[in-house]
Amino acid sequence: MIMSSNTYTLKEGVIGEFRLVWQAMGALSIAADASYLLTGVALFALGATPLSILLGVVFYLFIMNSGYQFSKYISSAGSYYTFAAKSLGPKIGIFQAWNMIFYSILGYSSFGFLGLAAFISMINPSLNSTAVWVTIAVAAATIAFLFTYFGIKTSTDYQILGGVIEVSVLIIGSILIIISAGNSNTLSVFTTKYIPGGLSQIFYSMIYSVVLFFGTTLSITSLAEEAKNPHIAVRRALISTIVVAGITLILVSYAFTIGYGPTNMGAFIKSPDPGLVMFKHVSYILYILLIAVTVNSFMGYNVSVSNANTRIYYSFARSGILFLPRSLKKIHERYGSPYNSAIFVFIVSLSVGLAFGFAFGPEIGGLVMLFANGYAAYTEHIVASIGLPFYAKKMGDFKVLQHLVFPIIAVGVLAAVIFFTLYPAPPAYPYNIAAYVGIGWIPFAGLMTLIELKKRGISNTLETEPEVAKTAENA
Repeated sequence: MIMSSNTYTLKEGVIGEFRLVWQAMGALSIAADASYLLTGVALFALGATPLSILLGVVFYLFIMNSGYQFSKYISSAGSYYTFAAKSLGPKIGIFQAWNMIFYSILGYSSFGFLGLAAFISMINPSLNSTAVWVTIAVAAATIAFLFTYFGIKTSTDYQILGGVIEVSVLIIGSILIIISAGNSNTLSVFTTKYIPGGLSQIFYSMIYSVVLFFGTTLSITSLAEEAKNPHIAVRRALISTIVVAGITLILVSYAFTIGYGPTNMGAFIKSPDPGLVMFKHVSYILYILLIAVTVNSFMGYNVSVSNANTRIYYSFARSGILFLPRSLKKIHERYGSPYNSAIFVFIVSLSVGLAFGFAFGPEIGGLVMLFANGYAAYTEHIVASIGLPFYAKKMGDFKVLQHLVFPIIAVGVLAAVIFFTLYPAPPAYPYNIAAYVGIGWIPFAGLMTLIELKKRGISNTLETEPEVAKTAENA
C-alpha cells in the first residue's frame, strides 16, 4: 500500500503567535521557578536577586538571538538541529542532534517528573514515599503524552488557560507583598549593595538566572512548521514570551526579596519553599492558589516539552539520523501529531526519570539530571551561534551586530557558564558525577557522529523536503 505524503507531513497553519507564546510560557514554568527554583539564584545573588534576574533576561536575549535570526529563514520541526545542518553542514547537524537527544530527555524527565514529585512531597512530607513519587512521575508523563497525542491545538488550549491563571496569581500576589512591605521598598536590590562578592558573585548567580529562560526558543521553533506565517509569528512569539516571562519573574523576585528583606536572604535560601511562605504570609487563599498553579506549572512544562521533543525526534527520524526508527516520522491523520514519536518520548523519558529517581531519590535525582543536561544544552546554543554568521552571509543578509557581535557575546556567556561549573573544582558528589557525565557526553556525541557517518554517509542526513526548511526566499 502506498502511504499518502500527508501521513509524514505536519499540518501547516494550525497555530498562531498567541498559541506559540503560551506553548513557550509552559516550557518556562514560571510558577514552578518562582516558588521552587528561584532559591538557586538567591543562593549567590542574595539581596541582589532581582538584579540577577534582570541581567539573566538581558543575557538570554543574546543567546536567543541565534534562534530568532535563523527563524527568519528556516521553519523546521528540527529547530537547532536544522539550524546547525543548514549553516555548518550535515555532519555538524548530526553532532547537534546527538546533543539534543541527551539534554531533551534528561531535562524533560528531571524537572517535569521528578521535580513535580519532589515539590509535592515538600509541601506534604507524608507523601514522601517511593510508591507516591513513582505514581506522580507516571501520571505526569502519561498526561503530557495524551495532550501531545491529541494535537497541538488541544495542548495549547490547556497552556493558554493554565498560563493566564498562573501569571495572574503570581502578579497579584507579588503586588500585595510589595504593598505590604511599605517603606521597605527600595531599588537598591537592583545594585550590588546587598551582595558581599559584588559583580563576580552576581555573574556566578547568573548560571541559574540565565538557565531560567532556557527552553523558550526550542519550544517555539520546533512548532514552526505548524505555525501561521512562521517567519514572522515565531520571532514575534520569542520576543513576546521573554517580555511576559521576564517582567513576571523580575516582579516576583523583587517582591520576594523585599518581603524577606534584602539583608535576610540567607533565611530565604534555607526555607524549603520560600515562595509559598511569602504567599501564605499575605493571604492563605493566595497560598493555596500558588500551590495549585505551581503543580499546574510543572504540568504545563511537561506538555510543552513533550510537544517540542516529539517534533524534534520526528524531524530526526524524517532525516534518517541517530539510528532512530523511521516509523517515528508518521503523523496521526486525525490529530496531526507525530504520535509514534510521542510514544517514543513518553517511554524513554519516563524510563530515564524512574532510573535516576530510584538511584538518588526524586529531589536529588532530578537535580543531578538537570546539572548533567546543561552542558549539552549550552553546546547546542554555542553551535547555533557559530553557524549563524555563515548562514546569514549565505542568504545575503549579513549584519555585523545581529549576526556576529551578538553570537560572540552568546558564546562567551555560555562558555563562562560551563567554565564556572567546573572551576575551581567540580561540585561535591553526586553533582560531580553529573558534571563528568554532562561534559563527557559532548565528545561522545562527536564519536557517535563519526560512527553514524561511517555507517550511513551524509547523503541522508539533511532534511531536504520543501515543507521542512522553508526559507525566507520561498516562504
